[in-house]
Amino acid sequence: MQVDRVGKQIKLQKGDGLIIVHLQNDFMAGGSLAVPKSNEIIPVINKYLKIFQASRLPIIFTRDWHPSNHCSFKEQGGLWPMHCVVGTKGAEFPPQLHVPDGIQIISGATQPEKEAYSGFEESDLDQILKNMQVQRLFIAGVATDYCVFNTVKDAVRLEYEVVLLEDAARAVNVQPGDGDAATKKMISLGTKLHSIKDIITPTPCPDPLSTDLYQLTMMQTYIENKMDELAVFELYVRRLPVNRSFIVCAGLEQVLEYLESIRFSNYDIERLKSIEYLKKEFVESLKDFSFTGNVDAVPEGTILFSNEPFLRVTAPLPQAQFVETCIINILQFQTMVATKAARMVLSAPDKMLVDFGLRRTHSTEAGSFAARASFIAGFTGTATVKAALDFGIPVFGTMAHSFIQAHESENDAFKKFAHSHPENIILLLDTYEIKRATEKVVKLARELQKENITIKGVRLDSGNLCENAKAVRNILDSGGFPFIRIIVSGDLDEYALEKLISDGAPVDGFGIGTKLTTSADSPFLECVYKIQEYAGRPTKKFSIGKNTHPGVKQVYRIYDEEGYIKEDKVCLDGEESAGFPLLNPLVRNGIRVASYPSILKIRNYTASQLNRLPEHLKSLTGDFQEPVRFSKELEEFEREGMHKSVIF
Repeated sequence: MQVDRVGKQIKLQKGDGLIIVHLQNDFMAGGSLAVPKSNEIIPVINKYLKIFQASRLPIIFTRDWHPSNHCSFKEQGGLWPMHCVVGTKGAEFPPQLHVPDGIQIISGATQPEKEAYSGFEESDLDQILKNMQVQRLFIAGVATDYCVFNTVKDAVRLEYEVVLLEDAARAVNVQPGDGDAATKKMISLGTKLHSIKDIITPTPCPDPLSTDLYQLTMMQTYIENKMDELAVFELYVRRLPVNRSFIVCAGLEQVLEYLESIRFSNYDIERLKSIEYLKKEFVESLKDFSFTGNVDAVPEGTILFSNEPFLRVTAPLPQAQFVETCIINILQFQTMVATKAARMVLSAPDKMLVDFGLRRTHSTEAGSFAARASFIAGFTGTATVKAALDFGIPVFGTMAHSFIQAHESENDAFKKFAHSHPENIILLLDTYEIKRATEKVVKLARELQKENITIKGVRLDSGNLCENAKAVRNILDSGGFPFIRIIVSGDLDEYALEKLISDGAPVDGFGIGTKLTTSADSPFLECVYKIQEYAGRPTKKFSIGKNTHPGVKQVYRIYDEEGYIKEDKVCLDGEESAGFPLLNPLVRNGIRVASYPSILKIRNYTASQLNRLPEHLKSLTGDFQEPVRFSKELEEFEREGMHKSVIF
């Protein structure tokens, strides 16, 4: 069949759902009503199931669930042979189909006298989807010309956006061409055709089970005791690590994605029931969980200091409490890496800095988020392909030592790589002997000039990087190639960059790996997320060394006459103050109220923040005096008001 296909990729997002239509044994090969080639789509549907599960998106199966005297059977005067009768093998899902545990199943055509081809007919499917906040449906299964077609038609009527997964649907074709005709009708209704190669999965958000048990145990108690009034939690860094004079806020976009997407699937619910500390009634109630609160935060990329809130959550207490673990996890890591990266940017201004750290981050997800955080802080790009594609970051990469070693000669390796990648030639020099390798590069560069091919750069990865870079620069310049750049890598951090530059190393760019993505000298931030108010009552923690400052707060940034950060003033929210308020509304009632800036805008904003950092706070080491103070009103509120509201 020749039809116009969409011809472009489609990204899964919040509000998407997958419906698998009538994939039952009787419709498979050997079944009583076998749909031709229906077995072929099982492996494809298994891939879709895996994708939607990984993306935490709803999945629903529909099935024929006939009584033995159903009106559609030939024995009762109907069109079809007996099929999918309740309690028979034919009504079951094929064993090769990976049906998730606890999946929602819609049973249709259950009454003897009523036929039902659509999954919506005589069922509560529409209400279930609306409860799940599904707006776009991806539909697969059998048969294209009957149950799939009618399910799609009803979905369109009910104002869902519909995608037919054409590689995961098959027609029965009672009359030749029925399937093609049905597909054309679905397209005319506005249905889009896609296949698995078109699907782009979202960057994964933490699933709801990525939490601490005590979030669930507290939540259960709150719900049992109807403690669901508004609570206010604030996130801040309690103390800056040694040799840190500031931090760079990063990861806020992923926090918002998490709050928007958090749902407990049926599979999650079934798994939680195995935890003996949780009551089944409480676990069942989580089916309706979603975040409906407010979020205020500083712009991502903001320079911050300790003890000033940079994110505030206002929500019913069970919700505000539950999201603590993942919010800290996301913001702590990206802020830590962005801060480390910003120190490198300050140490090597105007140099190319590329993240090389994926292989030694603590997970591939951490590697992607480290690439994002370092780019926000001012890095030029990353070697991590997924991060580059997911976040729109420039990607860099050439060769490893193994590439050189796999060839009979170094020269042979250089030539083959140059002709394979004429627009991206950066050659690795230190596999054997650096001086001879550089001389080979000069000779090859002359040969390539005749083919209008230019070597962009060379890379050094070991030894005395400063001395080696000077030697390489002399050979390249003497050979007539001053434009060939020198890139160095190998166990670098901001301290190494500062020394290389102060020693006059003629280096154009740096590949930074392990010490960036693990923030090796300071591998964690003391991020905390603390309750400041519940049901209108301010709260305070008195623990020694971990005390909190009560009340809902705002931070005002004050600049000096030259535009540098002079101080941050922490005030009670609503208190008037000089300066610019840093915390801005982002989410209201669970819905974003502000568009989120592109990663390039965030990166530019971070650069402007670093430019406004006073010189004494740009130093890599020292005992820094942070420019943060609390307003008199806040101090008075803590001193006087709290003693009236706290019951010991």
